[in-house]
Amino acid sequence: MGFWTAIGFIAFLVSSLVIGIRLLVLWSRTRQLPELLIACGILGIGPVGFAFTLVATSTGETLPTLTSVCLAAALLSTSAGAFAAAIFNWQVFRPDVPWLRPLLGVVAALFIGSFIYEAIYTGFADPTAVGSGFRPHSLLSTGILLWGAAESLRYYAMMRRRAKLGLADPLVTNRFLLWGLGIGAAGVGSAISVTACTIIGQHMLAIPWVTVSNSLHGFTSAVLMWVAFIPPGFYRRFVESRSQQPAV
Repeated sequence: MGFWTAIGFIAFLVSSLVIGIRLLVLWSRTRQLPELLIACGILGIGPVGFAFTLVATSTGETLPTLTSVCLAAALLSTSAGAFAAAIFNWQVFRPDVPWLRPLLGVVAALFIGSFIYEAIYTGFADPTAVGSGFRPHSLLSTGILLWGAAESLRYYAMMRRRAKLGLADPLVTNRFLLWGLGIGAAGVGSAISVTACTIIGQHMLAIPWVTVSNSLHGFTSAVLMWVAFIPPGFYRRFVESRSQQPAV
């Protein structure tokens, strides 16, 4: 992996870690479920899962036991993070949809089944395996990210109309846009990676352009999420000034 390619992954790692910790601190004060769910989702998919995956791909065949342990931890943490994000999508955007509860039960069973399948048939031995339990796990995680992006952008459109009437905070409204675009970028990058790896039959690390794609999408996601949760002063002033302009 080249230097410039690594920047995208590092940016995503740092951004996810800082935002996830800030949300956990916020949850410690509010004790509200959405803050806890999104913190677990960001940390599980981002820094925790990424760190274990990085160690697993670095050790490879030289330290097989460590590789297997790290790969199992990566699959477990990213599955837990993705499932937390799915519950967040349900509770925040679709709490009144009754069929989502059993559907999320099926999603949980598929995540657990993928983990068990990987444990039985490969023993988490190969961090660059194309098949096994990682494929359904990747598909589920990608779908959850894209679902969350669609819901957030839909909610942004609703909030934007209210904000124009002075019935919604412009910064909160804009956060839905940034969050939707941020996780949407991560979801699109993941979708490209899963599709390419399935068609070509190789791991993403063996396909240079897929690695670059993941880096670019990860960097985009990192920047958008950072601005959403830790907006710079100039950006706050920009959003607030736009909200004060009369509608044409």
